[in-house]
Amino acid sequence: MNDKLAVILASGDPRVLEMGLMYARNSAVQGWMSDVKVFLFGSSEIQIATDPGLRGMVEEMIESGIVPVACKYCSDKYSVTELLERAGCEIEYVGAPISEAIKAGYVPMVW
Repeated sequence: MNDKLAVILASGDPRVLEMGLMYARNSAVQGWMSDVKVFLFGSSEIQIATDPGLRGMVEEMIESGIVPVACKYCSDKYSVTELLERAGCEIEYVGAPISEAIKAGYVPMVW
């Protein structure tokens, strides 16, 4: 059984992001999955950077040991790189890390 998860948050809908962030954090904290990676991509980056509630959820996730990786291309394009860095996110181009995670057996879950 595979219990490694790659959560890819791409939606700009705050309700979808709230559920995705909560599931990712609980998957790790509750031991539902042995390893959880979180990637922020596209519209999710704008919403998380500008919504205090979602930013707080990201900060809680980081406190629990999961550091989200935000796409540098998107964060630069949407001018939210600095806000995401302040929230504690890592910023890098995510194409290769997502591909490597999938090759390593992480199941992608897109929200």
